[in-house]
Amino acid sequence: MNGRGSLMARGVELSFPVRGGGTLPVLGGIDLAVPGGGIVALIGPNGCGKSTLLRVAAGLLTPSAGVMALDGAPIPGPDPRIGLVFQEPRLLPWRSAAANITYPLELAGWSAERQRERLEQLTELVDIDRSVVVNRPAELSGGTRQRVALARALALEPEVLLLDEPFSALDALSRERFDLELLHLWERAATTILLVTHSIAEAIFVADRIVVMSARPGRIVADIAVPLSRPRSIADLDEGVVSRTAREVRRHLGEAGDPSDEASLAAAS
Repeated sequence: MNGRGSLMARGVELSFPVRGGGTLPVLGGIDLAVPGGGIVALIGPNGCGKSTLLRVAAGLLTPSAGVMALDGAPIPGPDPRIGLVFQEPRLLPWRSAAANITYPLELAGWSAERQRERLEQLTELVDIDRSVVVNRPAELSGGTRQRVALARALALEPEVLLLDEPFSALDALSRERFDLELLHLWERAATTILLVTHSIAEAIFVADRIVVMSARPGRIVADIAVPLSRPRSIADLDEGVVSRTAREVRRHLGEAGDPSDEASLAAAS
């Protein structure tokens, strides 16, 4: 743990206005601590507010009550120390992969030479074939587009990386490989990671802790330590402790939402 990039939610509540008046409670009082350099996975029923909590942490949404803090200071809005990767890469289609990656650097006023140097570092960090960085997103594979999105999120060396189901569109084998590469990336970049996932196996493989949320309005119903040592390999998923941890997660999911949610999560794992 490096101490930098610690996230803290204290009593975070959020409601959205609804048509015709009134509000829809989405987050019902979240208390969560993510230590600097740690990896925490969020899992819970559909619509429980996992992605909403990530957007609060990114400074894109302001809580109705409570506070979200980075290194002890409230997050008033988007912060370059926090990177966010969505389920869809959301790249600018008219720009090349390279220009998408360096876009945050342009906005920050970096010189062209510094951008080129950082682009070299980032393509190596996330393992992008340099021959394709001149291509536009439509000319890239789904996996490469997600790598470009990761590189863009890491461009300004954020202390925190928020990941909203970034590999859910990949097939099972590709997803395992990307999860392993994410851990290698984390080891090199020393970035705090908060990951939203619907895969119990992914949560166990990647995270230090798995935080289970209830049905809307989302509350934390369990905070489960993952008893796997690091570094990790795909073979670790065959360990008996993984099955025991998965059963504990599923038990809390059954308490957090209806049986159909639990069944879908079990299938996803």
